[in-house]
Amino acid sequence: MDLVQLTATILQKLPLSSLPTVEDAALIQRNRAFFEQHEAALIKGFYDEVFGDTHLKHYLDSAQRSQREETLRQWYRVTTHGSFDEAYWQWQVFVGIVHVKHGISNSSMMGMWRWMISFLQERLFLSLPHEEAQAVLTVLQKLQVSVSSLIVESYLLTEREAIKRVSGLKDKILDRFIHIEIDALLVQGRRCLTNSVITSEVA
Repeated sequence: MDLVQLTATILQKLPLSSLPTVEDAALIQRNRAFFEQHEAALIKGFYDEVFGDTHLKHYLDSAQRSQREETLRQWYRVTTHGSFDEAYWQWQVFVGIVHVKHGISNSSMMGMWRWMISFLQERLFLSLPHEEAQAVLTVLQKLQVSVSSLIVESYLLTEREAIKRVSGLKDKILDRFIHIEIDALLVQGRRCLTNSVITSEVA
């Protein structure tokens, strides 16, 4: 599966309401000055957060911080330019593949997405009329869902393809192994939940 096919496959699974529209792109472009104004603070704050968090800082070498900041700056500028075309979505899938290579977990990525949204939300409502700020925030939330979905799905599908190639397993056999593991976890989960409910009722 190549990048184009992978992107198309994932996009077909997303609710249409979660994808930014042409009007959404125009709204982001109209407020480009806002995003430019807060670019430097967001980039610095993002990596201050990463390197200050004991769960995250092991992903990156502090000597590479300037390089990582430049990568994020490029992503931020392209994203806030509002060109949400096929090339943009394919780029997000590529980001997911890069995350696989560098061992960056999906939970870490989504946690930092939350940080970016919170950072921008606070400043949106201080800088723009309330209705405009809310509209921009809604587009950012759409981006959070769509970009995160592309990154997570590409991460999972890339790992799956790698396992298939290395092991030689067919899809049906691999699915069978996955379902065996899922069934075992479901049994364990139901047991734990049942015990928790019983303990709670007794208490």
